[in-house]
Amino acid sequence: MNELLTVLLPATEGSGWTVAQLLGFCGTLGGMLWPFFRSRTGMLLVQLVPCLCFALHFAMVGAPTAAVLNGLAALQVVAALALGGRPAFRIAYLLILPVIAAVMAFTWAGLPSAFAAAGMALISLARYQTQVARFRGTMLVALPCWFVHNSLVGSVPGMISDVTGIVVNGWMLMRGTGMAASSTPTAIPLPPPRPIPSASGEGKLS
Repeated sequence: MNELLTVLLPATEGSGWTVAQLLGFCGTLGGMLWPFFRSRTGMLLVQLVPCLCFALHFAMVGAPTAAVLNGLAALQVVAALALGGRPAFRIAYLLILPVIAAVMAFTWAGLPSAFAAAGMALISLARYQTQVARFRGTMLVALPCWFVHNSLVGSVPGMISDVTGIVVNGWMLMRGTGMAASSTPTAIPLPPPRPIPSASGEGKLS
């Protein structure tokens, strides 16, 4: 295995594909897939892939705030899965906001840090939601922040992932797919009324 990696890694770098890019595009794949899942649990599980891959990707391209925040996002996804939608524990998603601010301060690198922190804070608010429609809607606000960050640091995989997430989430919301998990009960349509029999008995109820 070590010999295979020794051969493959220089080859990828020589062809313009660095390890950072490969990790980034693995994260892009996860970022492209998660919006297609209809359940909150499914979306969160798939989001683990881009969180972990992009944490390594950003560390390699010199974007420290994004690297730490993506690692933090992976932990948050695990917590979100464990805690589920129980109201007593959802406050944990909001308590991470001061941690995001602290990470931004300690890893400050200018505008990229600000946009990464804003994107992560909005994603935290998205994971606080238990309704899929609100989850998708908040993600639609968060992803443009990450797109600006990724354009500033030159992360092509990140930008592709963000654009895909924006387009697919917007499309799913417009189709109404995101409303499937709403807690509001859907009215059950009533059957059409049956004709009232005439006095002569020609109409018969079956």
